[in-house]
Amino acid sequence: MMSVFTMNSSSPSDFSDFLDLSYRSDLRILTVRWLRAVSLEELQAGFEAARLQARAYQATHWLVDVRRRTELDAATSAWVAHTLLPAAATELAPAVLQVAYLLSPARADVLQQDAPMRAVTAAAQAPTQPYRLRTFLDEGPAVQWLLHPTD
Repeated sequence: MMSVFTMNSSSPSDFSDFLDLSYRSDLRILTVRWLRAVSLEELQAGFEAARLQARAYQATHWLVDVRRRTELDAATSAWVAHTLLPAAATELAPAVLQVAYLLSPARADVLQQDAPMRAVTAAAQAPTQPYRLRTFLDEGPAVQWLLHPTD
């Protein structure tokens, strides 16, 4: 039987303006879907809520949808890659945290063309990280990778 946890306006902290956070027990996937551009404080609060849910459900498969977040900066991305995800990976060990980032084509172009973003992305995808991260343009392949990781 599938159960879905969804964080919505009845949650203790209301993130519904900028974040849809849900867990699908049938797939064992925590979805972190950003609904708009966010401030650093909103980003950190949203990802902290995701960490709490990941711990509660022992969710080691994360689908992070940033297609609606238009801003991109290396400092915020570095915080995710070097602070948030390693902390979440440690909390979920010994299982390996798998993170599929769902990008818009424009955002994927920025990751390729902007040197600081390219460096942060390469660091986040390094095999030495305590988590595994890949980027995708389509949700189907992202979910398939989470269910059947190849690296």
